Amino acid sequence: MRNTYDLDSLPHPGASSAKDVAYSRYMELARSVEPSSAEHAAARSIKALLIEPNALLREGLRRILSETAYSPAAAAASLDEMGSVPSLDSSTIVLIIDASRDHDETCRQARMLKESNPSAKVVMLIEEYDLKQVVAAFQAGADAYLKKSVSHEVLVKSLDLVMLGEAIFPSAILDLLREREAQADHANEAPAPEELHEMSPPAKGLSVRETVILRCLMDGDSNKIIARKFDITEATVKVHVKAILRKIQAKNRTQAAIWAASHLPSNRGAPTS
Repeated sequence: MRNTYDLDSLPHPGASSAKDVAYSRYMELARSVEPSSAEHAAARSIKALLIEPNALLREGLRRILSETAYSPAAAAASLDEMGSVPSLDSSTIVLIIDASRDHDETCRQARMLKESNPSAKVVMLIEEYDLKQVVAAFQAGADAYLKKSVSHEVLVKSLDLVMLGEAIFPSAILDLLREREAQADHANEAPAPEELHEMSPPAKGLSVRETVILRCLMDGDSNKIIARKFDITEATVKVHVKAILRKIQAKNRTQAAIWAASHLPSNRGAPTS
């Protein structure tokens, strides 16, 4: 199953902050599931393409990646400048592309690349997170969405995970989703969380109960918390969550939250009777 890893503003190794634990956990997890870069190179032919408009940053990334299995076969300021995608042969394309200048166009290009080369991997590099842009990148088929402030080690390990079929999206999106929900709740004076709220119309064939539980997933609630809110068992919650993931074709709770952000209405209706 394709997992989604959370990677949000992690500090560089040696940094003194509470997120050192998150960084260490991420690196431990990355090392536990991926082979070495040498093994990657031996296992498959990788053709990395680097698109970065800033010449200095582009050269820095090229040098960092030159000692790995992801040494760029081509580097340019834009896809137009690069021209047509180099000959693929039996190689797997890994497109490492800046998405901070024209995000919509980058998503369009990523979608086109995925349509013509389903095995291609797309890693987007951005300056700051924006909810709509993260959702757009997810829907365009991006495999990783990374801040340019990550360390070179995190970048390489993230590429390793992407090559294994994993997805890396920021955990910050959950905070953005919660903020959006809080604003909607305040504007509409939502009733108490213990009550069921109907969203009209339910999306993707979801029942009212499933739609409400999906909103709880957007809030980052655990199964135990959801069970307490609606006075049901955790086993029942698990059944609902599995049904939700199946109906919206999401692999995990994070993907479900991202899907909900762009498909569910932000306003709430009246409580069910």
